[in-house]
Amino acid sequence: MNANVRWTYGKGHITNSVGFTYNRNSLSTTNLYTNALDVAGEAGITGISSDPFNWGLPGINFNSYAGLSGPIAAQELDQTYALSDTASWNRGKHNVRFGGDYRRILQDFRSARNAEGSFVFTGFATSGYAPGSTQPLPDTGNDFADFLLGYPQQTSLQSGTRSYAFRGNAFDFFVQDDWRLLANFSINAGLRYEYNGPYTETQNHIVNLDVAPGYTNAVPVFPGGTGPYSGVFPISLVRADRNDFGPRVGIAWRANKLTVVLAGYGINYNLAQYGAFVRNFSYQPPFANTSTNISSMANPLTLEAGFPETPPGTVTNNFAVNANYDLPYVQIWNLDIWRQLTAGIQLNIGYNGAKGTWLDTQRALVAGGQPFIYESSEGNSILHAGTIRIRKRMARGLGLSASYVFSKSIDDASSIGGGGVVVAQDPYDISADRGLSSFDQAQKFTGNWICDLPFGDGRRFLTTGTLSHVLGGWQWSGSFTIGSGFYFTPRVLGASVDINRGVSGSQRANILPSSVITISNPTTAQWFNTAAFCAPGPDCVNAADSSYGDAGRNIILGPAQFTFNMTIGKTITIKESRALELRLQANNIFNTPYFSNINTVVNSLTFGQVTGVGNMRRMTMVARFRF
Repeated sequence: MNANVRWTYGKGHITNSVGFTYNRNSLSTTNLYTNALDVAGEAGITGISSDPFNWGLPGINFNSYAGLSGPIAAQELDQTYALSDTASWNRGKHNVRFGGDYRRILQDFRSARNAEGSFVFTGFATSGYAPGSTQPLPDTGNDFADFLLGYPQQTSLQSGTRSYAFRGNAFDFFVQDDWRLLANFSINAGLRYEYNGPYTETQNHIVNLDVAPGYTNAVPVFPGGTGPYSGVFPISLVRADRNDFGPRVGIAWRANKLTVVLAGYGINYNLAQYGAFVRNFSYQPPFANTSTNISSMANPLTLEAGFPETPPGTVTNNFAVNANYDLPYVQIWNLDIWRQLTAGIQLNIGYNGAKGTWLDTQRALVAGGQPFIYESSEGNSILHAGTIRIRKRMARGLGLSASYVFSKSIDDASSIGGGGVVVAQDPYDISADRGLSSFDQAQKFTGNWICDLPFGDGRRFLTTGTLSHVLGGWQWSGSFTIGSGFYFTPRVLGASVDINRGVSGSQRANILPSSVITISNPTTAQWFNTAAFCAPGPDCVNAADSSYGDAGRNIILGPAQFTFNMTIGKTITIKESRALELRLQANNIFNTPYFSNINTVVNSLTFGQVTGVGNMRRMTMVARFRF
């Protein structure tokens, strides 16, 4: 539900607009078993939630096979009250706008989270071991066999029995001047200040961890409490970032009647982090049941008894955030030169750059015997991209455009740009994760076209007669994308260095010296040189003799992208207000397979193989009568 009221007043050179907005959004998600069947309990799994709201499938994860999971029950009510005021002032060559707004945010939330437990099977229980060793022998053990026997290597649980009420405040102020300095030169400059406060919980049912220097210890801390290492914590458990100034400037210069130059610079902030933090704070002891358990040969975990009782006083919290977390921001700059060519063709040559700072990073740590994720803002990134665009306006029955982008993006945390956060392999060396961004695509060529077929009245051929009516008025259009592949990271699942920290898959493989990753004729059975990698262990030691792999992030080039879509259609006017639209469209018309994913897990049975493919050719016929 949305409701808004606005009042606008103008006098002379000034116009002012004041508005109030109320937004309400309710969401409810259930699964097949919610409030109906305790499927996990009836399967014999103990130690999990007995609340009917939380009932559902447990999470089952393997090294070599797809896992098992189900929808998570959740209830959410989001409400926002917003008050805004914007004024504009026109004077001479200046058009100035300024104003601000205030938002009160209310979120009432309940979720099953991981209430039925998650189990990770790695082949740990069916592996062979050398005498006195706890490291599995290479090429022994099977994760699915462990599952059939009921022996997970890692279990995790997180559930609460209550709803949470989160509250937040946000406001911003801005000023912007559109200054037409000369007839052919203008400047648009502005400054924006944004405050997006951390969320609080109305009953203070949230918990953070105060982490010691060097990550040697972690102590639970409550809203307004005092930690032994970081002092007094605010009631939001994260100190507000009050330094979010965002300057923006752009210029437009018409060099001559055929050439235009555009340039700009700005700073944007990621304001969504606090919302994710408070939800993780809420599902922590003593307000929730949280545990991460590691199996051992002496005390093996089972499916039935995967969540043993923890000794009194044990810290089982699994999430923490640096109390001085700075909101990530990205600086963006660009330069574009537009040139009008002959025959209605426009050419654009552009450059774009972006630098991310204080990007979100995650470490998997162990303190007091319990693993937890520690989130901080220590990452950074850099992107450079060159672009060539060409566009022909629709004329004489033909219009088209095409764009070529050559780019490179490097980071140590792809949390801005769509790549998602990756847990650092080495929690003590974030810089070792620096590499190509998860979303990096070096080259991409895209285009589209519209063409009126040359038949019928007013066209070149068959201007009269029956065939003129049958073949006239058809339009052929389409689009294409040709791009280089994305990059993938050689990883190890179920490694003890990860399992003992409560995660799986952050450890990278070792790369053999002088190895070449690419192969001349990649196939779906082997896309790259799998012999170039091995899982760190007694038979695979890197030069640093480290348990962390020395292969970099995103060093395996994936399959290229090649897709063509086409449509042919016609609109037949029956009367002034009635028409019949006919359309035949084909996605991936050449039926070219786009291999969307490859398996880069070195201890997987399908290592090196193509494991995902995009949609193949799909034809659709549409007839639509408009009246």
